[in-house]
Amino acid sequence: MHMIHARNPHSNKIRINLTEKMLKNFLENIMRGTVSEFCAAKGLSYTLAYNLAHGRIRSLSAEDYRLIFGEEPPIQEQERVDSAYFRRMVELWLFLNKGITKSDLYREFYSGRKIKKVDYRIFVGAVRTVEIRLERMMEQKFLDQGVERTEIESWLEEFYEIKDERKVPYEEIKPVLEYLKEKLGVHPSRILNQAVARYKSGELINVRKEIYDDALKLKERAVRALTSGSRFEIESLKEEIYGDREGLTLYSEVEEELAFLKKFVGKSPKRYLGRSLSPYGKSKLKRIASWRVDKIRNDCEVLIRKRPDLSLRSLPKSHLKPRVARLTSALRAYLSRKLIEAEDQTFEKAILAPSHLGRKEYEIVKKGITSMNEAADTLGFSKGAFDLLVANNAELFRRIGSYDQKWYLPDFYLKELREKEGFDLVRAKYEFLAKENREHDHSPAF
Repeated sequence: MHMIHARNPHSNKIRINLTEKMLKNFLENIMRGTVSEFCAAKGLSYTLAYNLAHGRIRSLSAEDYRLIFGEEPPIQEQERVDSAYFRRMVELWLFLNKGITKSDLYREFYSGRKIKKVDYRIFVGAVRTVEIRLERMMEQKFLDQGVERTEIESWLEEFYEIKDERKVPYEEIKPVLEYLKEKLGVHPSRILNQAVARYKSGELINVRKEIYDDALKLKERAVRALTSGSRFEIESLKEEIYGDREGLTLYSEVEEELAFLKKFVGKSPKRYLGRSLSPYGKSKLKRIASWRVDKIRNDCEVLIRKRPDLSLRSLPKSHLKPRVARLTSALRAYLSRKLIEAEDQTFEKAILAPSHLGRKEYEIVKKGITSMNEAADTLGFSKGAFDLLVANNAELFRRIGSYDQKWYLPDFYLKELREKEGFDLVRAKYEFLAKENREHDHSPAF
C-alpha cells in the first residue's frame, strides 16, 4: 500500500534561535533611538521590538530576522518543526498497527519522564509545531520497517486519498441525528463522539463513514422499536447507546412478568418493587435492582411449572420464547427426518432451484462470487453437511457455478438461498446426515 503526504517545506516557518552574540549585536549595533523610532524605521510591531530589547524573546521568524539584522538568517539545527508531517505519520502508523494508541506513542516519546497526563494537542493540531525529535522518531519507525523516506511520502498520499473517501458531509447525517434526538432523546454528540457544536460552527465539516453507517443502522432500529410500541424495546435501545448501570435492570424488562404474576397469583407489583407502581408507569423511574428482577423471574418459573394448564399465549414473552424454541427445534428435527425418509427430493429441489434459469442470467445480476469452500460458512453449513448437499445436487451446482482453478457460486444465489423459507429445513437435513456419516468422505463431484 502507498501513503504519506509530501512534506511541506518548513522554510517560511523556521524559527531562528537567538544566541547571546546576536542579542549583544542587536543592543550595541542595531538598536538605535527609542523603541518607537526603531519600529518605525524597521516596520516592526512595537511589542516585538520592546520584548526583544528587554531580552524576553528567545527566537525570531526568518522574516523578522531579516528585517532586524539586515541579513539572511544563519542555518541552525531546528528544535521545532511544523506538526503536520508528524501528525500524518502518527495517523498512518495507528492505522497500520491496530491496538496501538496515541497514549502509547506519547509515553514512548517521553519515556523516562513521569507522565501524569497525555498531552493530545500534539496529535490533533492544537499546537502548530512539535519538537523535531518527535518527527524524526516517527519517521524512524517506518525506516526500521524497511520503508524509505520517498515511500513514506507516497504511502501518506494514498492513505489520505483513501481516508477522504471514507468521510461523509455533516449535512447528510444531520437529519438522522435530529430524528434520534426527537424520538429517543439521544444527544447528537453521543453519536458523533464529538461535540456537535464543532460541526454547527463549521470547525468540523465531515464525519467518518463508520459513524454515518452506525447512525443509519441506529435509526432503522429506532423506527422498528417505535413502530412496535414496546417500551422495553425503546428503552433497551437507549440503554445500549448510553450503557447499562451495574446492579440495575430496566423496569420495562419485567413489566409483563409482573402483570403475569398479578393475574395468575394475585401478587401485587408493589410486593416485588418495594414501592408503588405509579412512578414506573409514568417513566419517572426506569430501573429496578437486579436482585428484584431475579426474584420476579424465579416466581414466574415456579408458577409455570405448577400450572401446566397455562396456555403458551398467556406466558410472558421472556418465558414464552425458550419454550417455543424447544417446540420449533423438535418440529424441525421431525421434518428433517421426514425429508431424509422421503424417496424423492421434490421439496429440496424446489428450495435449491434458482429464481433465474441459468448461469448467464446470474452473471447479469450477480455482484460477486464466493468459492465453494467459503460458501459453506456463508450458508451456515458445516463442511461435511455442505459437501453432502453439493454431492447430492451436483448437476444443479454445476449449472449455476463457474470454474476457474476451483469452483465458485454467485453471491446473488447464496443470498437467495439464505432468505428462502424452508432452506433451514434442508440445512438441518444435511447436518443430521453429516453427523451420521462423518466416517465417510462425501466430497463434491466437481
